Amino acid sequence: MRISPIHLDADTAGVLRRDRLVIAGAFVLTAGALSWRVGVQAVLPAFLAFALLASALVVCDARLMRLPDPLTLPGYPVLAALLLAPLDWEAYLRALFAMAAAYALHLVLALCGLGIGLGDAKAAGLVGLVLGWLAWAALVQGLVLAYVCVGLYAIALAATRRAGRGSVVPFGPFLLGAAVLVMLIRGA
Repeated sequence: MRISPIHLDADTAGVLRRDRLVIAGAFVLTAGALSWRVGVQAVLPAFLAFALLASALVVCDARLMRLPDPLTLPGYPVLAALLLAPLDWEAYLRALFAMAAAYALHLVLALCGLGIGLGDAKAAGLVGLVLGWLAWAALVQGLVLAYVCVGLYAIALAATRRAGRGSVVPFGPFLLGAAVLVMLIRGA
């Protein structure tokens, strides 16, 4: 019998098991790029933890159309603890406020039924935490990039008639991918 602090449902566990090479490959590429861009700095472990989490969440959202709580929720204390390491209190407080702002904005969008799910709101909080540590502008850039990209993707689906009326496009891959891209562009 295996004891684990994270209790995954069968679908999520199956995706993580079946797509472990895709997740690992995405993480290795992202971690390598972040390590090269950021260098040996105290914030790098937090960025790498986010990259691993984002790799798993993107695959889960693409396969299952949801961002599972057992992956998303543990990211909050882990990232918050790792972001303490640089001892930059201004950046840390900004990260906490950015986390709350990004979560609250997306929670309102989810509750209004505007195409954002509660899992997206939770993932937005994680994005707010890491991008907010960089700067408020980084958070805005990440969110705008995510919305522009998901909009262009939806337009492309509609133009090629691959999406039927009421088709659902997972937002998590765009949100998390945009966050990683902003992290790569800005560095630390």
